[in-house]
Amino acid sequence: MPNRTDPLEAWIDESIRRSGSRGYHPQVFIGLRDRLGTVSAIEQLVRSGDIQSGFYRLRQLGMLEWSIESAVRQFPDRFTPEALACADFRLNHVDDSVLRSR
Repeated sequence: MPNRTDPLEAWIDESIRRSGSRGYHPQVFIGLRDRLGTVSAIEQLVRSGDIQSGFYRLRQLGMLEWSIESAVRQFPDRFTPEALACADFRLNHVDDSVLRSR
């Protein structure tokens, strides 16, 4: 179980709560988080070559500031340089035309 006093864990909990209040429940991420832990789950998802459906959904909701990519940016000391580069790339280069094609 994640340490809820950890600032990253609290941030992720808030992200999930806010997403849920807008009708999006990131079940895949929650399952990975439960199995791997928060940092490992985020590393795995951010470093994969695919942009996850959760990223697109949060973009549609205007909530990218609560994405796992944003978590990597806010807590860079918790993640590998590769994860930070991947998160930065996604947040800087995925534009509306790509998102509309999903």
